[in-house]
Amino acid sequence: MQIRILRCCLALGVFYPMAGAAQPADNPYNELRIYDADITAVQLHLRGAPLTFPMVELRAPNGTLVLEFDRLGADIRDYLYTLEHCNANWQRSELDDNEYIEGFTEDRLQNNYNSFNTLQQYVHFTLSLPNANMRWTKSGNYLLKVFDNTGEKRLVLVRRFLVVESAWSVATNFVKPVQVDKLNTHHEIDFTISTKGMRVQYPQKEVQAYVLQNGRWDTAIGPLAPFVVRQDQLVFDYQDKIVFPAGKEWRYFDMRTFDYRGEYIRDIRNRGDYYEVTLQMDESRANRSYIFYGDLNGRYSIENLNTNQGLEQCDYAEVLFSIRQNLPLEQEDVYVFGGLSDWQLKPEFKMRYEESVHAYVCEAYLKQGYYNYQYLVVDRQTGQPDAEGFEGNCYETCNEYQILVYYRPFGVRYDQLMVSATMDTRLR
Repeated sequence: MQIRILRCCLALGVFYPMAGAAQPADNPYNELRIYDADITAVQLHLRGAPLTFPMVELRAPNGTLVLEFDRLGADIRDYLYTLEHCNANWQRSELDDNEYIEGFTEDRLQNNYNSFNTLQQYVHFTLSLPNANMRWTKSGNYLLKVFDNTGEKRLVLVRRFLVVESAWSVATNFVKPVQVDKLNTHHEIDFTISTKGMRVQYPQKEVQAYVLQNGRWDTAIGPLAPFVVRQDQLVFDYQDKIVFPAGKEWRYFDMRTFDYRGEYIRDIRNRGDYYEVTLQMDESRANRSYIFYGDLNGRYSIENLNTNQGLEQCDYAEVLFSIRQNLPLEQEDVYVFGGLSDWQLKPEFKMRYEESVHAYVCEAYLKQGYYNYQYLVVDRQTGQPDAEGFEGNCYETCNEYQILVYYRPFGVRYDQLMVSATMDTRLR
């Protein structure tokens, strides 16, 4: 009842993002960005697998990689896209466009359709890569950039993806953390690269590796040089270096229909021109025992459970998140975090403390689907997240780890992605 009172007290309206979003001033690390607030529900994944890490083979067939996003409203926009090749650190490589792109270096997004029978009107855009007009020819890190060419051309969207050669192989191993205080809360990883007889002249300088947890670049560990070299074996057997806080299984809610309440949804209201969804109030899990359940490792899936309704009939809702806290934190801010926030501390996902319900709350405008999320506690001065926060860490937590190995021999002007591997803690 308190949450409902809070909603009435707050000046809530339809969350139409503001038009004329500010243009990018700086993005030095080429991170994921949305520069038009009318663009939502952006996903880049392998075809038919929306929860996958966006990584493809060098000689992948057409349509292997799929970009999807919505633009709120009914206007059709003229979108252009291009690819930009980057080095392992996500800085633009020295290659010219025609050295890594076969076909056009810029093309138009052709596939779009209007939403159908939804309160929120939107246009859904899709792009498949590679395609007949554009194909990559080099391995490595890539940016997919989308521009709005309606009127003045402006950048509106940046996504990252990887192209791998799979020329080498990886042997992986989970090991117990060296530090005793991390035994029950962290995951440590060792791995060995086989170059399969390929001669690497200066492995300490020419080879570098990165390790990601659940596909997240914000917590990636690297660059890492080989710790030991044995003929064609490059050993990454560090102590207390490739170590990640394990976290806990992600919180989730099921918003795949507005006809009834899915898991962890307390209330659904049709406000005439938008839906309003209230989640159950969450509690801190920092000092609670580990509980196993399957999750999406922080991602989300756009779905519709309604009979005879397709994805073009997935609607939007203003979703109210809340987590109980007796007193506001003095030096920290709290964010709703995960794939739904592009793995970033976005202003629209920053929570505020409400005395009336003794909780942190925020509203987010989300598309119908199944969502993972967590609450991230962040130091207000340093911007660093609290390792425990409201979630805590437990060694039993199931995570995926991606190992990426790059190679740049003397005289080559870009970082080749030679091999990748995915480790799943459920298989350890």
